[in-house]
Amino acid sequence: MITEEKLKILEKEATDHPQSVIAQHKLAIAYLILGKIQEAKITLKKVLKLDPYHFEALINLGIILAQEGDLEEAKKAFSFALKFYPNSFEAWSNLGLIEYQLGNLEEAEKCYLKALEIKENFPSAWINLSTLLIEKGEFERAVKVLKKAQVLAPSLATIYNNLAVAYYYLGNKEEARLNLEKAKKLKYPVNSDFEKLVYENT
Repeated sequence: MITEEKLKILEKEATDHPQSVIAQHKLAIAYLILGKIQEAKITLKKVLKLDPYHFEALINLGIILAQEGDLEEAKKAFSFALKFYPNSFEAWSNLGLIEYQLGNLEEAEKCYLKALEIKENFPSAWINLSTLLIEKGEFERAVKVLKKAQVLAPSLATIYNNLAVAYYYLGNKEEARLNLEKAKKLKYPVNSDFEKLVYENT
């Protein structure tokens, strides 16, 4: 747990040792934990000035940049990380999200598949891949991918919402309804317009 007292100690340590990567990084993580995002961003940049290849700093800075909507800079951070850490699930997965947001669906798919090749038991990556496949109109593949996610995390509501969408566009309204009901029971904020489509003519 990071208290304000502990934070002051870390800030003093970082001030007293401005060339210490460890001191700067410990402070950056403390800022992240406390939700002080701008302070974390500044401190992460200090870490990377001292050590341009610091993996955790690259990933955390990329995530912050993505959250701020600076997608191109976030992409640079994750791409740079992958030059030196090519087997990083975190970097491939986050780069996939960035490529998806930029509308580069083919590149995003490659990133997701690479991430899953490294760490296949990560349900959110399967879910992200399914969302992309649905957007591409590859509904049968989306169902297969979501079934894998379901085995790993059967209580994740997003899985059932995405299954409902995929089944609906495959023309299987019965499965679409069943999965939509599961999503609702798990408190997923179901799109009301989509729900109307699913229950049309019932």
